[in-house]
Amino acid sequence: MDRYDVVVIGAGFAGLTAARELREAGKDVLVLEARDRIGGSTWYQPEGFDGFGLEMGGTWIVPQQTHVWAEVQRYDVPIKDSELPGRMTWSDHGKVPDTLLPVPPQEYEQLEHAVRALIEAASRFDPLRPLSEQDVADLDVPIREWAENVGLTGNAKELMMSWFCGCANASEDTGSALDILRWCSSMDNSLWGMVQASVLGFTFVNGTASLARAIQSDGGAELRLSSPVREVEADDGGVTVTYDGGVARADRVLMTTPVGIWQDIEFSPALPADKLAISRENHAGQGQKVWALARNVPEDISGFGWGTSFDYVGAMESTERGVVLVCFAPEHDRVDASDLADVQRAVREFAPDAEVVDARSHDWVHDEFSKGTWATFAAGQFAKYELCVGRPEGRVNFGGSHTARRWRAFIDGAIESGKRSAAEILAAEK
Repeated sequence: MDRYDVVVIGAGFAGLTAARELREAGKDVLVLEARDRIGGSTWYQPEGFDGFGLEMGGTWIVPQQTHVWAEVQRYDVPIKDSELPGRMTWSDHGKVPDTLLPVPPQEYEQLEHAVRALIEAASRFDPLRPLSEQDVADLDVPIREWAENVGLTGNAKELMMSWFCGCANASEDTGSALDILRWCSSMDNSLWGMVQASVLGFTFVNGTASLARAIQSDGGAELRLSSPVREVEADDGGVTVTYDGGVARADRVLMTTPVGIWQDIEFSPALPADKLAISRENHAGQGQKVWALARNVPEDISGFGWGTSFDYVGAMESTERGVVLVCFAPEHDRVDASDLADVQRAVREFAPDAEVVDARSHDWVHDEFSKGTWATFAAGQFAKYELCVGRPEGRVNFGGSHTARRWRAFIDGAIESGKRSAAEILAAEK
């Protein structure tokens, strides 16, 4: 049986960062990854559309995300800023209004109220502290309920709900408004900053994989791909990890898999009730990210919609065959990404003359090693699970972007959690 100081389960940004930190501290580390690649919930496909690489998972970063920004600078990984669109495109139930603002003039006051309500709510808490320990339980409600509680009506209400759902990749009746308000709070209570962090920030010239490879190479930990973990058995002397292809023994284990995967692993001692509950409930991020290559669309389209199949459609690049569009939907079954006609139908709600010639997507919701997109908490889950997801259980530690403070569910949050988890493991040995 192979013996290590630490076995890290998962080779996403959390696991790779933790492995590097532990290796720098002199630890012998094995990283086990269920997939045949590193990167976890990020997945860069360099072949993409006509040479434009596609990020099937995480994409954008901003300077306010200090952990990932520091890693980019550390390894001199090339990034580029997004080009700003000349104007925004709004789609009201598939009808594109020919107006500067997304609501009719008689609703300008409601639109102003919606923006104020967003900023006022985001200003109520400190995103660096556990939200479950702050007086914000009234914000940890479904997105629709929050919009109604602050008195939003008409198109302004639908627009704000759709914007929140787009950020959450969750429906208005499941996703927690608090989780999305945290985005605004983390961007210094700026609505524009929130837009940058979600769809108009910096991107990796050579894909997110370029940073993942840099961290992995620098860490030098042993890595085994296509090695899903089946059992984690802890005793007084250490932890035995059984995976497809072998068995490893370590002093400690770090779990960085998504929460929905915990229930598929046999733990001994068993997971405590709260961890098992969140794994069975899973998080609310159960939507879609679809890439489309389309003709007859504006080269700088940046479209937000309500009452539409996609809640965002944005241009990323132009190729000889068309414009590369990134599209999001809050539920996984809104658009059939394998059907060009259905993707075209959804894109035409923003660009009526669009002709979709290609489309790509990954079904993260039914991916056995993900069971969802980014980890947006469902309404009410902060109070029950925010602290428990990252709590160590004996010799088993827990990391992953879902355990981060400021930037949960982002690449930055994953890196933050990897550093924190490694520090916890090292401190436990003193």
